[in-house]
Amino acid sequence: MSSEESVDIRGFWQWFADHHLEILEIMGGRRDGKVTEMIDQALAAHGLSITYEVTEGLYGGEITFTPCGDPTAAAFIDRFVAEAPTFDTWVIYSRRQRKSLQSALAFVKAVHGIDIHDAHFQVRFRDGVYHLRFMHDGLLALDEDARYTAVATFLDHALGEAVAMNFIGGIDFQPSGEGIEMALMINQLISETARLLRSRSVRTIGPAVAAPATSRTSLRRSERPA
Repeated sequence: MSSEESVDIRGFWQWFADHHLEILEIMGGRRDGKVTEMIDQALAAHGLSITYEVTEGLYGGEITFTPCGDPTAAAFIDRFVAEAPTFDTWVIYSRRQRKSLQSALAFVKAVHGIDIHDAHFQVRFRDGVYHLRFMHDGLLALDEDARYTAVATFLDHALGEAVAMNFIGGIDFQPSGEGIEMALMINQLISETARLLRSRSVRTIGPAVAAPATSRTSLRRSERPA
């Protein structure tokens, strides 16, 4: 995350407004250039260090600024994205959006080089969050940082980053074995977290997601599911 004193949020968004059509032309193969290089340089020039994903969408471009599970970064990104102009051809997100299960699995395989479609799970709901046990030999074979990073990526894309940050607590790993199948587990979590969001939005004033966000670095120290 960037230092509050050195950032120029409005300056970055002015740059983006000046170049957003050029970026679309590069992504569409109509102009030479490297989109990520352009955006990286613009962020740095305005004192910003933010993780993002940029891609073509249905009606133009999509850019997602992600806190990577860090609640402090999330608060900054919310303010950063709130100052973005409105574009007819761009959608700007402050969290990774939920994708189809197959797309999430494909993304994890492409980025982290591991296929986890056959993982099974044990799930425990405690203190307002879901604690997950991934049962998968391939994940267990990775070093600790790699397995947690792969799982964080998967949950962000399969559930949506906001849901993952607010409703996923402890995570641990065991060898492949019997448990809840992947599709059933994800569908249950989507359904149950939606229900929790509805109930919280009725009982609380402010954001519908009222559970305390959990930093990715704290997941490995959380209490394991029984």
